Amino acid sequence: MTNATTTPKTTLRPIAPEAWETTARARAQQQGEPDWALEQRRIAAAQAKALGLPSREHELWRRIDFRTLEQGLAALDPFHAGPAAATFGDLPAGLQAVLGEDADRAGVLVQRDAGVAFERNAAELERQGVIVCSLERALTRHAELLRPRLGALIEPDYDGYAALGAAIRSGGAFVWVPDGVEAALPIRLLHGLDAAGRLAAPRSVIVLGQQARATIVEEQSSAAADGLAFHLGGTEVFLGEESKLVFATLQEWGGNVYHYSNQRARIERGAELQWIQTVLGGRMVKTNSYFDLAGPGASAYVHGFMFGDERQHFHLHTLQRHLADHCTSDLLIKGCLKDHARSVYQGLIQVAEGAQRTDAYQANRNLVLSDTARADSIPGLEILANDVRCTHGATIGSVDPEQMYYLMARGLPRNTAQRLIVEGFFTPVIDRIPLEGIREHLRQVIQRKIG
Repeated sequence: MTNATTTPKTTLRPIAPEAWETTARARAQQQGEPDWALEQRRIAAAQAKALGLPSREHELWRRIDFRTLEQGLAALDPFHAGPAAATFGDLPAGLQAVLGEDADRAGVLVQRDAGVAFERNAAELERQGVIVCSLERALTRHAELLRPRLGALIEPDYDGYAALGAAIRSGGAFVWVPDGVEAALPIRLLHGLDAAGRLAAPRSVIVLGQQARATIVEEQSSAAADGLAFHLGGTEVFLGEESKLVFATLQEWGGNVYHYSNQRARIERGAELQWIQTVLGGRMVKTNSYFDLAGPGASAYVHGFMFGDERQHFHLHTLQRHLADHCTSDLLIKGCLKDHARSVYQGLIQVAEGAQRTDAYQANRNLVLSDTARADSIPGLEILANDVRCTHGATIGSVDPEQMYYLMARGLPRNTAQRLIVEGFFTPVIDRIPLEGIREHLRQVIQRKIG
C-alpha cells in the first residue's frame, strides 16, 4: 500500500530539538539497549528531520490544528519519568483509583510520564509463560522476540510525529502470549501524565502465538493542569494463526493534553481481533488505527466511541486493510458532542487484488447535543477484487424530540432524560468492555460530561 500520508512538497518546519535524539540514544545505550534498536532510533531521527512537522495541506491533517502544540513543543521535557514504585501501594492514589480493586487480579504495567514506574506480572501468567514487562526490559531480556516486530507495523517514515516517537521512545510495554496459551488473567497497561510540560513517547508491542487467547486493557489518564502536555504513543499488535485478542484502549486525558498515536494490528489466518476504543479526554486528539487482515479467514471487530465537550477536538482515522481472501471486518464508531466540541472520523476499507470473499462493514454514528458542536464523517472504499461485500454509512443527528418528550412526560427532568438517551446510544460499545469496574467508570464519565 502506498503510504497514505506522504507529505506534500512544502517548506519543512523543524519538528523538535536535535539534542533530543542524541540524549535519547545516550540514555538507551546506558540502559543496555542493543545496537539494532539504537540504529532504529538513529534512522527515525533522520526521518523526523527530513519530514518536519505534518502540513495541514495534507488530507489527514486538514481538519485538525496542532499549531498551539507546535509552538510549545521544544519547551516540553521528553525525559522526565515519575519515581518508581516498589509496590502497588506506592503509586499515587489517583493511579491506584484508575486501576481499582481488580489490579490484584491482572498483569499490570504503569507508566508515569516518560518511564515505567511499576510492573508486576501475576504468578498465574508467569506459570503459563506469559510475559508482561516494560519495553526497555524486553530489549535486554527478550530481544530475539522483539527484534522482528518493533517498528514492523508503524513505519518510521509515516509522518514527522511517528518518526519523532520512534527516535525518542521511552517506556511502553511488551506482552507475549505463547502458542496455545489462554492467558488466565487480563493484562492492564496504564499510561499517566503527572503534570504539564511533559512529553511521553511510549511504544508497546503485543504478540499472541498460534491459538493463543488474551484480554488486554490499555488506559490513558491524567488530571487537568495548566500548560501543555503531549502524549506521542504507538502500539503494534501481532496475532498468530487461530488466536483471539480482546484489546481495549480507554483514553481519558486532562483538558491540557495533546494526543497523537498510531495503533497497528496484523491478523494472521483464522485469528480474531476484538478492538474497543474510547476517546473522552484531551484538548486535541489524533489517533490512527489500522488493521491488516493478512491471512485467510482473519477477522477484526472494531467498536469505539468519542464524547467531546467544551472545545475538545477529536480526529480518528481507521483503515480496514483486507490482504487475503475470506476475511471479515466490522467497524462501528459512535460520537457524541456538546458545547463547542468537534469530531472528525475518516475511515477507509481497502481490499487488495485477490482478496476475494471479503466481508467488510464500516459505520459512523454521531449525536450532536448543541448547535455549536460539529461532527464530520468521511468514510471510503478502495476495492480491487470483484467478489466482495463492502458497505459503509454515516449519520449525524440530534436527540430525538419524541424520545425526550416520552421520558419527560413520565416525570424525568430534561437532563436526566438526555443522559439516559446518551447512555443508551453508547451502551452497545460499553457492554463490550471486558471489566465491569471500567464499564461503570465510563458510565460515570458520560454522566459527568452531560452535566
